[in-house]
Amino acid sequence: MKKAEEIKKEFEKYYDIPLKLIFDLATAKVTIRDLLNWKEGDVVETNKMAGEYINIDIENKPLGTGEVIVLDNKFAIRITNIYSKDDLMELNVK
Repeated sequence: MKKAEEIKKEFEKYYDIPLKLIFDLATAKVTIRDLLNWKEGDVVETNKMAGEYINIDIENKPLGTGEVIVLDNKFAIRITNIYSKDDLMELNVK
């Protein structure tokens, strides 16, 4: 059996592979009339607020959950839960 250090070294070549993270930050319902009237600077209200929890996916698969926060006047996500193997089995993720 390989030592932990050897395994870690073996996986280092994968560390810089880019992955697509998706933060389910907000959704909104709008009418076609409203959509066609949008212009730069318009604000669209959504169903999320700072402090709410969202789903986090990686490559279209569940990764965990996070909390919407404001950091330096920008939205950010605080990771609150990374799913375990058992969680993913319960979510029926393949």
